[in-house]
Amino acid sequence: MSQDIIDGFYSAIPENYRKFFQFYPEYIDKGNHELIKTAINKLILFHNVDVVSGIISYKLIPEITRLIELRKKIGFFFDIGEYLPPIQALSENIFFNSLQFWQLEYALGKWAQQQFTGKGAMVLSVYEAGYQMHSAFWQGAMSSGAEEIDMHILPFNPQIKNIEPIVESYLQTVEKQDIQYLHALFCGDEACEFFNAYKKSKLCNKIPLLVSPHMASEEILDSFKDTNMTLYSASGWNYHSNDDKNIKFKTNYQFTSGKKATEFAVMGLEMGLLFGQILAILQKGDTKEIINAITVARINGPRAERNFKHDISLSSPAINIEKISTHHNHATKIVVDQGEALHHNHHTFHEIHNQSVSGWKNPYLCI
Repeated sequence: MSQDIIDGFYSAIPENYRKFFQFYPEYIDKGNHELIKTAINKLILFHNVDVVSGIISYKLIPEITRLIELRKKIGFFFDIGEYLPPIQALSENIFFNSLQFWQLEYALGKWAQQQFTGKGAMVLSVYEAGYQMHSAFWQGAMSSGAEEIDMHILPFNPQIKNIEPIVESYLQTVEKQDIQYLHALFCGDEACEFFNAYKKSKLCNKIPLLVSPHMASEEILDSFKDTNMTLYSASGWNYHSNDDKNIKFKTNYQFTSGKKATEFAVMGLEMGLLFGQILAILQKGDTKEIINAITVARINGPRAERNFKHDISLSSPAINIEKISTHHNHATKIVVDQGEALHHNHHTFHEIHNQSVSGWKNPYLCI
């Protein structure tokens, strides 16, 4: 599990009560499915943990649910939100805390079409195409009246180590079209390579550029602080928010961990707030009672109200639409609007699932 999640968890627990919680990490290499199952069995049978937790994709849930149910344990997992939650109900033993990137994408697409109207375009990698964030953006734009959106998935070629030339060619094509806004979805090195190509193109600051949450992260933008770019993105947590809960969280987290707070730390905090709230029930060890308590529990933190059961009761996230400017060796984010989230199992859920059917599981799981 991410150390930020663990540190965030403990920042929410009063010092006198931290002795009641202990984490047992299990190494699972690159996430091979059999290694994951072996790790979960070891945690349950050898360490006798009460809760199995970690960063996981929804696509792997069917493979591990029975292991958790059979031993009457709880699964409390985290995810980025690159996929929508499954349409079918999850096991009552399984709970999730998510960054809900797909919700951010839906809200960004809806806002972009309202603001810029006309025809938009999307460009993304094969890797990103295996997820559902681009489909969520598409549906958001369509809900605001978009009639069509150009979508371009960069061709996959393992021999090509840098996508910059391919992106340059694509952007030259877009220059000749009547496109009102462009949305890019890349991560890691490819995100940097896209920005390198974009800042040299004629499109730079000519039409609005909207980027995925990955591309708007501090880690990526740090490499482009000396450029003169304006872009837009959506965020589920504003580090610089002056909300009392956010200030208290950042202060406590810095004090207990000595580090700057991150989104993963926020998710850890939320888990800590939940477990602190139901500590007396956890100590009884009655799985059914614990399930009932988590199912109805709600907490309030830096990301506003959260709950952890993926059903009709799931709280919609608070979403900020941000304008990002990079200049003078600094990246500035300004909240320009509030995004509109999609309610759980709205009919658009089915449309996004049907539009982006993929066998891509991304087996990464951190137990």
